[in-house]
Amino acid sequence: MQLFEAIFQPLSLAEFRQHFDQGKCLVVEGEPTKFDGLVSPDDIERRLNDGCNANQFVQVIKDGARAPNLDSNCAWTPAALKKAAFTQDLRDGFSFMMPNSSQITPGIARLCTELEDFFGDQSMHADVHLYVSTNESGNSYNVHRDLPQHKILLQSHGDAVWQIFEPKQEIPSHMRAMTQEQTQEYLSVASEFTLKQGSLLYMPPGTFHRVVQVSGPRISISIPFYTLKNAQKMDRSRIPFTDLFVRMD
Repeated sequence: MQLFEAIFQPLSLAEFRQHFDQGKCLVVEGEPTKFDGLVSPDDIERRLNDGCNANQFVQVIKDGARAPNLDSNCAWTPAALKKAAFTQDLRDGFSFMMPNSSQITPGIARLCTELEDFFGDQSMHADVHLYVSTNESGNSYNVHRDLPQHKILLQSHGDAVWQIFEPKQEIPSHMRAMTQEQTQEYLSVASEFTLKQGSLLYMPPGTFHRVVQVSGPRISISIPFYTLKNAQKMDRSRIPFTDLFVRMD
């Protein structure tokens, strides 16, 4: 069985495709160990500590938005993560997001490639954003919608309370995120639920949503994907470096 098929069990990929085609949200509950092996706290720690070798840096979530905290104009790199400040943010309970993580582990890389292949369309492209909280005080974004991407969310560690919204009235196309006042004016809660460890959430593009709270340390594997023609397909194949590396004793 392919990994992409396994994450939807006991549903079939045909049932997922039906929700995809109809533009409907989908929640699939699973055992707490369902996503074991995809990514671990150790994998995240290794990536965090390579603090000057990144295309996009880890971004701390504060006041409903996210931003990196970097030292710029370093001697050997244009930017490097401010590790002391980042560590303090973790101690203070802030969550963070790690973009461009579709190759952080072999399992994640395989999952993204299988997702792209499932649609049989060379113009389908996936990424992975890891949302991480070190304790139950982890925070999240304001109410927002993602466009143009679809999104699959795997609750790898811990639980998270989600809200999905529906519009009360027509919403301006430029409006992607909302303040509390705007949320009350434009939206109403369509559903609120706890996405437990081992469960999956699918959201079509344009779905307004937010995480209300998290329970315990959590890792959420967010997989945005959409069609973009004429973009280069990412090569996620494994480089067998240790097999090729020969020690001269």
